[in-house]
Amino acid sequence: MSLKGKTAIVTGSSKPTGIGAAVAFALAEQGANIVVHYSSSAESAQAVVKQIEGLGAQAVAIKADASSKDFRTTLVEGTLKAFNTQTIDIIVNNAGTAAVHPSIADVEVDSWDTVYHVNVRAPFLLIQAAVPHMKDSGRIINIGSIVARSGNKMLTAYASSKAAVTSMSVSLAEELGPKGITVNVVAPGPIATEMSMKGSPIYEKLMNNAHIKRERTAREVASAVAWLASPNAGYVTGQLIGVDGGVSFPIGV
Repeated sequence: MSLKGKTAIVTGSSKPTGIGAAVAFALAEQGANIVVHYSSSAESAQAVVKQIEGLGAQAVAIKADASSKDFRTTLVEGTLKAFNTQTIDIIVNNAGTAAVHPSIADVEVDSWDTVYHVNVRAPFLLIQAAVPHMKDSGRIINIGSIVARSGNKMLTAYASSKAAVTSMSVSLAEELGPKGITVNVVAPGPIATEMSMKGSPIYEKLMNNAHIKRERTAREVASAVAWLASPNAGYVTGQLIGVDGGVSFPIGV
């Protein structure tokens, strides 16, 4: 699955143990040049860059605020300049945020808006800005969540935002398909990362519903993304691939 010479933007990829960094490493192993996006920790982002360079690929860290409308131009223009290219081949929209609200009465407008700006608007704006620079064989992979299917009473904003990402991806797949650009969603189950809420009732419920009784890893999610980014997945678009140990299908009676 060679991606040699391809340029990839992976948002939310500055945490070395997170899904974004795992995706960046997986793409770099196939030869892609990687933009490591971060919002606050330059030191952490540079650590990821160093690991990617150790794999023999090129990488650069770019800071951008996913809640800002300037997110798209900062990343796209920074990518083109950093790698001296006019082409963006792969976009992985991984940056996300979640807010836990015990009840509907606890949901504040600002909190709701932040979740939607980061989880829905930012991916759309980045795709919108990058598509003019994508050739046929371009790949867009959006990171969703299994709670977009199942819902969760304490994650109403997050779950609905990820459902919006899935619907948006299907719509964009229809529009961009004739241009040879694929758009897909990878929906992880509970993963051992900083955003996993490990130890919480939400996390434990998801783990209890899994058919494969072990914790998933960020690398397993990254492997699905790397396949979708590869030439082998050129006829796969508008799909949602769950990497969740079977949480998203019903438990037998």
